[in-house]
Amino acid sequence: MEIKFHCSAIFLRIIKNNIMGKKSLYKSLLASVQEVSQSSDIQYFNEEFIESNREKAAPLANFFALNTGEAIVLSFFIHAYFKDLNTNKEAIINQFGKDISAMADIEEIIHMLADRKLVYLTGSSKRFKKHFKSVNINPKVIMAMSDEDATLLEFKPVSNFSDFLLDISELIKQRSYENITTLKLLEEVLRLMDINGSLEEVKWLKRQKKLMGEDLLVFIAICIEQITGEEMIDLDKVISDVFDSASDKMRFRQNMKNNKSVLYNENYITNTGSLFGNMNYVQLSDETLDNILQDMKAVVKKCFTPRMGQIIEAENIQEEKLFYNEKEKQQIFTLKNVLNEVQYQKILSKMKTSNMRGGFTVLMYGFPGTGKTSTVKSIARETGRNIYMIEIPKINSKWVGESEKNLSKVFEEYRRARKQFEKDPILLFNEADAILGKRINSHNSVDKMNNTLQNILLQELEDFEGIFIATTNLPDHLDAAFDRRLLYKIEFKKPESAIRFEIMKTSFPHLNDDIIQLINNNFHLTGGQIQNIKKKLLVKNLLHDQINFEEEIISLCEDENILRGNTRPIIGFQQR
Repeated sequence: MEIKFHCSAIFLRIIKNNIMGKKSLYKSLLASVQEVSQSSDIQYFNEEFIESNREKAAPLANFFALNTGEAIVLSFFIHAYFKDLNTNKEAIINQFGKDISAMADIEEIIHMLADRKLVYLTGSSKRFKKHFKSVNINPKVIMAMSDEDATLLEFKPVSNFSDFLLDISELIKQRSYENITTLKLLEEVLRLMDINGSLEEVKWLKRQKKLMGEDLLVFIAICIEQITGEEMIDLDKVISDVFDSASDKMRFRQNMKNNKSVLYNENYITNTGSLFGNMNYVQLSDETLDNILQDMKAVVKKCFTPRMGQIIEAENIQEEKLFYNEKEKQQIFTLKNVLNEVQYQKILSKMKTSNMRGGFTVLMYGFPGTGKTSTVKSIARETGRNIYMIEIPKINSKWVGESEKNLSKVFEEYRRARKQFEKDPILLFNEADAILGKRINSHNSVDKMNNTLQNILLQELEDFEGIFIATTNLPDHLDAAFDRRLLYKIEFKKPESAIRFEIMKTSFPHLNDDIIQLINNNFHLTGGQIQNIKKKLLVKNLLHDQINFEEEIISLCEDENILRGNTRPIIGFQQR
């Protein structure tokens, strides 16, 4: 949902109304603006001049309920809007006869127009309320003229909280452009709350007696940011948009950092990080979402996009036939049953009544290419669970302290993911050798960082709720402290002879059983290696019209075994 007015939207509305024939009054208003602006150019702004333009200014004066002098001044700003002209004090003086003495009367009219919200003043402040640098027309003036409805200038009761926030968003935008002050913004927000007092969310806002003044403005600005898709709201940006005084910005930020803010203390908002949370980024608390954004809660959650990894949706995981040794098959079958949603919820309920945390932590370890990652995807697909897969390189940072923050952010994002999806997703640390390694005593900065990362991971797993799976090829490097925190440990060994035969037979159905058995006897390949051979054979077949499949497979098997240190001769096949 876009919470902004754009000039392009104004012009589209104008075009639409003209096409539909709704243009007579609008044309009259524009003609009035044109004639008055031309007449006032290099003319002294005095009683004689005002009287001479009474008839020309009448349509504009009648439409906006202004006197002639007020309509003349307003016409200049409307004309400047369409011509994209400067509207500072010098431009105003030049427009009205270059007579500085006339500015006293003109400024009085400008402030009246600002009170009527026909124009916005830039550069005004708490200290010098009458001072301004330039004047901008309120975009609603152009919309009102185009729709031939002056009541569009006034805020009206809306039917839902989303439209309420839309109106406030326009005010905040004008504040960020320095068209209105923070004090004026607060006055307008309170007025809008009174106008829309029948909305349940506004009633809730009014009941929050501690949420007032600047805190109220910042809180509503955060609500607007979150419903428009921002997952981590930049607090500095919100504060800059709301406050017009540098000292007020600094004071408010300092209160936030010193835990003196009502927004934190009353749990209206939370930081987006956990152990190493970044104070600059916040989000609405779950309690706030429940109370104030009930109808939009689903929309807000759909905006979830993790920063430290990627979401793999269960429905997008392709079915893959996997082969296991007998022991692995039994363990994986048990894990799939545990993660079946009906069974999973029963187990969680039982854990809760037994004062246990509802966390399932799994380690899949063993030889590379034995199907650890594919198994996780298979489990996710069969149990209908999305995977939040962590990209370990994204965690590591060259900046001091950033890696620790990133790791904490992973678990914070996972907690949000659990609330996002109907079923608990799987938090997957794929190829997590580096982060699961043993802690060592060292003064080296890199080793210290790794130790800190492991300490954070251990603490997170201690309190973990949900489904955590880590895969590693180096189980011997695993820190002993992880043993207690990992509920299931599944070892993936190289496929046994019978399993290798089945994988080969499935992958190369055109080969007869005798050849497959000879390859099986001489090459102890993993499923991953066999898939590599299959892909390379496919490529070679596309590049060459005719190939000897048996010879090519042998050659490719030898290539795969080079990295494994297995160069044993092949019996029964011609060597190349």
